[in-house]
Amino acid sequence: MSKHDLTAMSHIERVEQPTREEFQRNFLSPRRPVIITGAINDWNALSLWTANYLTTLFSDKQVEISVSQNSIFTGSLENGFANLRQKMQFSDFINILVSKNKFDKFYYLQQQSIPTEFPELLPDIKFPEYFDKKLFVDPTIWIGSGGNTSPLHYDAMDNLFTQVSDRKRFLLFNPQQTSSLYPFPAGSKLPHMSQINIEKPDLDKFPNYQKAKYFECIVELGEILFIPAFWWHQVYSLDNSNHELNISVNFWSKPPLSQFLTPPGRRLAAQIPAILKRALSR
Repeated sequence: MSKHDLTAMSHIERVEQPTREEFQRNFLSPRRPVIITGAINDWNALSLWTANYLTTLFSDKQVEISVSQNSIFTGSLENGFANLRQKMQFSDFINILVSKNKFDKFYYLQQQSIPTEFPELLPDIKFPEYFDKKLFVDPTIWIGSGGNTSPLHYDAMDNLFTQVSDRKRFLLFNPQQTSSLYPFPAGSKLPHMSQINIEKPDLDKFPNYQKAKYFECIVELGEILFIPAFWWHQVYSLDNSNHELNISVNFWSKPPLSQFLTPPGRRLAAQIPAILKRALSR
């Protein structure tokens, strides 16, 4: 198999604690996802980040929570994800997640900066050594419960997706399939999102989706999934009776400039003049 031949991949590998050199040679350079095991076994977060611990730290803190009627956290073309968000006290949010009562809505603390919003958690984690520290962007945290779904999208940065509590299921599509995944218009609020509900795809409206092929994997507690920039992914938070919360941490890194030559990378780069024009006109 050529190390750059993504079509030859048959599954997402699991690799036990590779060295930085092995990771960069086998996965970062050829832009291949991989699940890394054993690399965060010494994190205090794995045992500390319970509902009680987090509530003790942040009980009265006001946080921005995304709320969905149907468990799928989809934004709108006009407002992006603003329509999903509401402010609440952190303790109220956690009480909703751990409550035995059934609610008619789903709640998710999504992708919030740990250094900015939750600096008290930084001693409980360690920056993985697989990325160049000069390219790191602030790590972010996700807190929710089983049943939440992040719909099909890509990110413009490399991601070490670290599972701290419970499990998540991923469907991943390589960037070369972008035309079959029907992203929203480049100038919209959701250019990185697919228009397709891949659980019930409308093949009359999106006929090329039937050509798309994905890789499926489950990221267990204590594992890291490397998601290269511009790889499409849909993410499902899985239920587990042994855990009250489903918690993940993203470690972001700026990708090589060559990745802006991929189909979604070119779409993003094409938006830069319009973004600058809007910024300068304010």
